[in-house]
Amino acid sequence: RACVKMRAMCRNVTLRVNRAIRPLRRLCLPALSFMRTPNDRYCEWSGAFFEPCMEYCERSVWVVGLVCFFLVLLGISTVVGSMYLYLVPYMWRTYHPLTFVVYITYGHYLLVNICYHYFKGVYTNPGWAPKIAGFQPERAELKRGWTICNKCESPKPPRAHHCRICNRCVLKMDHHCPWMFNCIGHNNHRYFMFFIVYMWLGTAFVIHTQWARVLVFLNATSESFLSFLENFGLRGTVETAIEAGPPVGNESGLVIMVFFICVGVTVALSILGGWHLFLISVSETTIEFYLNKREAMTLRKEGKKFHNTYSFGCVNNWLFFLGLVNGRSFLRNILLPSGHSPHHDGIGWERDNILSYKDKPRAIPV
Repeated sequence: RACVKMRAMCRNVTLRVNRAIRPLRRLCLPALSFMRTPNDRYCEWSGAFFEPCMEYCERSVWVVGLVCFFLVLLGISTVVGSMYLYLVPYMWRTYHPLTFVVYITYGHYLLVNICYHYFKGVYTNPGWAPKIAGFQPERAELKRGWTICNKCESPKPPRAHHCRICNRCVLKMDHHCPWMFNCIGHNNHRYFMFFIVYMWLGTAFVIHTQWARVLVFLNATSESFLSFLENFGLRGTVETAIEAGPPVGNESGLVIMVFFICVGVTVALSILGGWHLFLISVSETTIEFYLNKREAMTLRKEGKKFHNTYSFGCVNNWLFFLGLVNGRSFLRNILLPSGHSPHHDGIGWERDNILSYKDKPRAIPV
């Protein structure tokens, strides 16, 4: 009752504040996403108080996502264009023919996987929670984690969360990604993760093939520095770049810009990718990590230990995530672009239900 009264009071205050600051609402910085949970009173009160700002942000974030989508396409196109214009001719002049073929093949392999997983992540349904008219969870369903969403008033299965940007409940929702222009949920989480991995490999590939030319352009080729590189077997690469000459004219500007963009993207993806690798290993989403952390702190005060019932061990968690079940192979379904569906339907997450699913993992502990 206290929470309800507080929410009503906050809404009344919000209406008055909204009338006073209505001319300034356009100056609000749009948030990328906003989520709240029924058990989080702070989120409920803050959500009620900042409702005007959040309504504006929800309308604005679609435009932000569209801009991010085209920025990704522009960035990929710029890097690929510079590779074809300047890097491929440089490699043709300086690399051994066999090395040149290997590098070109590997580069195109990365490009195909980057484009495939990006567009699959964008256009794949993240997994909408089913809408059942008049659904009221029974006692057994409540024990299994089913609830009614307090935003869209639809059945919300366990691990599902409401996305205020999409205005739908998403199965096993991780977050709403503006760069993907889509929610990251049960159906497209693997495409999102693989896009991060292959994009990281792609930017690292550009750095690996361009770093010597950048050093030559920056005139960082003193004898002492070359002697230092000789300890790592890299002196010959720099000397080859010196013989080929530094990039000049339009080539220099584009090569330097692409190189440092790739350095920044590689660092950012290392942090983001490492975070999601950890979450997948413990079978948690970004939302669940913070919810479970708060729950663990509460149980710790009571002298109890929190246990994630959705985790089956690191190896099995990865088998579930990658969908390596029912005879699927690592070569065909992981190393090559694959549109296979994820393991499980994303609705019933009980342990017995998962273990008895038709696509049974190959290494589930008894």
